[in-house]
Amino acid sequence: MKLNHNKTFWIVIILWAIITLLRVAFHQPWFDEAHAYIIAQELSPLDLIALMNVEGHTFIWYFLIMPFAKADLWYPYPMLILNWLFAFVAMIIFWKKAPLHPVTKTMVSFSYIFLAQIPVVARCYAVGVMFLFMLAAFYKERLEKPLLYAACIILCANTSVIALFGAAAFGFVYVFDMIKEALDGRVSRKDFRISFMILAVGAVLILWQLGCSNANFINEDNLFLHRFSSYLISEHHNLVDYLNVFALGSVILALPVYCYKNKRVLFILLFPIAAMLWTFLTKYGGGPHHYIFFYIYALIGLWIMKYFDLSSRKAVIAEIAVALLFFAQIFSHMSYTPGYFNSGSKVMAESFVTDEVKNNGKVMIFKAFDMRFIPYIKDKNLDIYYYATGEISDYLTYDTPLLEVAKYYLSPTWIHEANKKSDKPLYAILEVTPLTPADGFVLEDRDYKMIFTPHRILNKTYGIFKVTEIKK
Repeated sequence: MKLNHNKTFWIVIILWAIITLLRVAFHQPWFDEAHAYIIAQELSPLDLIALMNVEGHTFIWYFLIMPFAKADLWYPYPMLILNWLFAFVAMIIFWKKAPLHPVTKTMVSFSYIFLAQIPVVARCYAVGVMFLFMLAAFYKERLEKPLLYAACIILCANTSVIALFGAAAFGFVYVFDMIKEALDGRVSRKDFRISFMILAVGAVLILWQLGCSNANFINEDNLFLHRFSSYLISEHHNLVDYLNVFALGSVILALPVYCYKNKRVLFILLFPIAAMLWTFLTKYGGGPHHYIFFYIYALIGLWIMKYFDLSSRKAVIAEIAVALLFFAQIFSHMSYTPGYFNSGSKVMAESFVTDEVKNNGKVMIFKAFDMRFIPYIKDKNLDIYYYATGEISDYLTYDTPLLEVAKYYLSPTWIHEANKKSDKPLYAILEVTPLTPADGFVLEDRDYKMIFTPHRILNKTYGIFKVTEIKK
């Protein structure tokens, strides 16, 4: 039975909107979401752009949330809704413009990627996906609307480095075709000049943000291979894991063969994937929220290739392979889903910050991931210190090797450096581990002894400890 595309669209998009909005409503941001919010809240626009070389992103998302962050309005809902809107627009573009079967589109829509990750986790990726989908949707008309297309390339490039790879691929093809068409007299000089001015301004922005690398981005040996294999195959080795591997292998074989005769599409498919692999293998191991872009770029490659070859045998095989890839994603990473909207940051922050702490104390945070609490307690009468820097919080930098206290190397002398800057009692937010047990513990070195007394422990996993300092 042939599916009615328009009817399927409305059924899927309404269900998708209901499910994702419910997830957004109950989502409590993780560290990376809170981190972007704090940066947007604390920095000026120029300082923010200058910081991007250590952020690994580009500036647009931070600029978009900046008005809400600086006004401190209803955190985190403006940020979450804004992110959801970009994801919603991306889904509309996909359903209306992608020349794919409704079954394929449905599998994509209800995959983990587009049901639990992109619309729920409020980061820079949803806006980047929206612009990538726009570049794919108007690919055939890129020379008919050159100024709009050039602007989309630059906007996409300034959402994240992962989206920058795709924008660069589209941009190189666009520049090549613009020069070719201009030499043949089929593009006006005015459009040609303005388009290249837009691209030049965008290139300057990218160089400004990412022109100097940060030495702290050093990849650990085989970190990407370990993480990506864990992303594909769970510890339980169930049938869905094998489906995921089979589907990925099918796409790796079928999609390049399908795109081979169209060198432009092949370049748009392979360039961002190769750039991601190089980045993950040499600079930064990445995480699941990065690996989903392998899937997104495969989808985009199929999408634009089908403009030129809609119904050949290769087209059918390639689409089945991509559909299976996203079908596996419906089931394969359900274990990730709760974590993305159940960080517990609000519940934890409100449990930690009792009246006693709020009115009289200062709080020290020890790990980067614990930043997720800060926006919820920042309006309280509290000073918040980072153990990594010993300074009162403004925004998180990556310039100190002490930032990630992965094994809780807690130096009493280092804690003292922050503690001495204020006479308020010191409290510490810490994950409960064998080294930092819930019933309290003592740290000491040659100069100081720190007694950590439990003040409030939440679910035996996290706690706020009162810290008493004794000078030896």
